[in-house]
Parts: sequence; structure tokens; C-alpha cells
Amino acid sequence: MREPFAQRAQEMGLTAIGAHKGLFTYEDQYSQLTYRQLYTGYLNISEEERHATDGFPTPLIAIYTRPTADVDWHYAGYVSDFYQFIGNDVLCQRVRASVLAVGMPIMTEGAIMSWDHTRMRNEIIIQSSETHPQAGDILPVMIVNNSYNGTRAATVAFGIALEYNNDRTIFAFSLGEMRQVHIQNSGTEMSSAVNSYMQVFSQDITDMITGSFNTTITEDEMLAVLDLIEGYGRKRRDAISVLLEEIQPAGAGLPSAWQVFLAIVRYSSFEPNLNMKRLLENAAESVLVIPRRMYEVLDQLG
Repeated sequence: MREPFAQRAQEMGLTAIGAHKGLFTYEDQYSQLTYRQLYTGYLNISEEERHATDGFPTPLIAIYTRPTADVDWHYAGYVSDFYQFIGNDVLCQRVRASVLAVGMPIMTEGAIMSWDHTRMRNEIIIQSSETHPQAGDILPVMIVNNSYNGTRAATVAFGIALEYNNDRTIFAFSLGEMRQVHIQNSGTEMSSAVNSYMQVFSQDITDMITGSFNTTITEDEMLAVLDLIEGYGRKRRDAISVLLEEIQPAGAGLPSAWQVFLAIVRYSSFEPNLNMKRLLENAAESVLVIPRRMYEVLDQLG
């Protein structure tokens, strides 16, 4: 059985500035975080009114976050006493080191934080592009996801970045996504995964786009995808339909798999809700024509 949070806090990278008070902190370039043990308590009552259970620790740890030191702390929920913490930048640094270890320079990074700073998505774009006649330059991306409230496991996904109407659109495969249990293994294993993706990216990404561009979506497939998105909100379906009409004008027949993919991913790039962004990416991935070799490599990485 895993040891209680307080006994594991420092080995997980938290600073025990008030361990006797159940107070542990962490900060990096993305945000500041405090975990604090929750106790049964009482307010403004006399000694005689207190119960024998007052002041006992609970199996819950409260979360407080803030973006920077000049902002007040915000209560952001709680986690179990057995929660496994990993810092945002600790996770990102493992990915950076693995990318650099295989000789690939990092072009840029873009971190997206949830409103309460308990969730992070960091898109690490690698400077190694392939060019496709319909899609232009495509770059490989490592997408790092992490949460401080246990709502999402730490993961690293493989993806692509492409330009559309002078805006950069980024997509993460759910296929091949590495979870925390794999991420925490040796750096050599992570570098091997990055190297495998870079090889399949250079060999198969243009074939994936060509195959998707040459595959026409049937009317039933089109309705199935739109119905799925409508389950996430009618406004999202309508907005994606508008984007699709811009990409595939009315009267041009049914769109290709690539055009449907592009419309969904284009919309998801502006979606502020990280959970919804992931669901939309999954819908976009469902229409892609992924080459068999690429599928097999990604499947093995996950």
C-alpha cells in the first residue's frame, strides 16, 4: 500500500515548509501550489461544545493555487491522501531532455493552464518539419498533460503542428499516449519513444495526410462525427460546420477526411476547456486515415 501523502511529499518534489501543519508547496514557471492536510474542526464554540473527533486529520489534502506570488491563493479542491504528485516543470523537463537526447532542437513551447491552475497542457514543438502539397509544413509536437487535482493522469502525447490561415494548429494523438507509469521510467526509455515517433513522423506523416485528403467521408460518417460533437454542445457543432464550409465550399460535394479533421482541430485550437479540447481531438482522430506502420508504432508506444 502506498504511504500517506505527508510521508511521500518531499520525494515527490514538494517543499515541506510546514510539515508539522500538513503544509507542502511547489512552484515553477507555470504556477504556485500548496497542499494542506484537512482536519475536522470547529468555529467559535466553547471547549465544552467541542467533540472528541475535532482536530483529527482526514484522508483528504486541500489544494491552493495561484499563477504568481503577487496574486492571492485560490482554493482549488482536494485530493486523496494517496495522490501521486508530479510537478508541471519536472514532467516537462523530462520530455525536453528526451527530445534533446535524440538530437532534435526544440523550436518553441506553449503552455495552456486551466482557470484554476490545476491543469496544464504544454505543447513542445520540435524543429524538424515535413512538407505536404495540401497541408504545407508539418512539425512534430510533444504534448505534456498534467493535473494537480487527480482529474487527469500525467501523460505525454505525440502530435503535429501545422499552419492554417496564418495560425498554428496543434493536434495530439490519443493513440500512443504515454501515461505516468511509463513516463517515470528511465530517461533512456522516454528518449527511445521520442526517437520512434520522430522516425515514423518523417516516414509516414505525409502519407497519412495524403490518404486522409484522398478519402471522401460518407454522409453517414459525416453525420456520426457531427452528432458526436453535438453531444459536446450544439454551438460547437455549428461552429465546426461553419469552419468546414470555409474549407469545403457548398456544392463541392462531401468533404475529405482531412478537411473534416482540419475543421475540428482548427476549432479545438481555440477551445479553453482542456477536457473538451481532448474530446474534440479524439473526434478529429477518428476520421484520419493512419498508415498501418504508423498506427502500429504509436500503438506500441502507449
